[in-house]
Amino acid sequence: MHNNHFAACIFDFDGVIIDSEPLHAQAKHLTLEHFQIPYPDGLLSDFKGRTDLAFFDYVAARFAHGRANSDEMDVYKRQQYLNLFDDIQLVPGVVNFIDAARAGYKKLGLATSATGRDFSLAAQKFHLERWFDAIVTGADTAQHKPHPEPYLKAMGALHVLPHETLVIEDSPNGIQSARAAGCVVAAITTTFSAAELAATGADVLAESFDQLGMILGISQV
Repeated sequence: MHNNHFAACIFDFDGVIIDSEPLHAQAKHLTLEHFQIPYPDGLLSDFKGRTDLAFFDYVAARFAHGRANSDEMDVYKRQQYLNLFDDIQLVPGVVNFIDAARAGYKKLGLATSATGRDFSLAAQKFHLERWFDAIVTGADTAQHKPHPEPYLKAMGALHVLPHETLVIEDSPNGIQSARAAGCVVAAITTTFSAAELAATGADVLAESFDQLGMILGISQV
């Protein structure tokens, strides 16, 4: 696969641009602990790449037993995430990869199910807007990943077609979203195993952005 097959590259956010998944998981764990809500092993992993609202709606319906509703849990979780946010880091190698992608693709976009508020925190800290021609957050879509709307909307904003769009993802939900939108998907193993990502339909797998750059044939700077 070579970069000149594509006019655009669209990035996911959590787990692709910023290494936020551990912080989100910790904030959710603290929230469920605070409200004394037991939950099964694997629950947090099952909801990686999906919205907090979907997660807390599910928890409220299945496990909370009236201890808290989804809105109460969401508010508490957001505060915990804010408390942890100073520790957030960019995914290793992403800055060099984006610089190379800027030279290799005509347009760069970002599509995430993250709330506008969560995205803004990282955007301010790392000046993310300078990298992208179009940004779609959870605030911009009625449906969230694994629904294709985030990627369809990003492609619309970039004025590109699915067959000329490469998506970079890290989660099965994100891969499903991009595949349903008709895009080619490259997945990095920052959050899930290569086997899990391949099983969901990733076209390309890489352990790091350095490796992904070599696979795609874009020069790292």
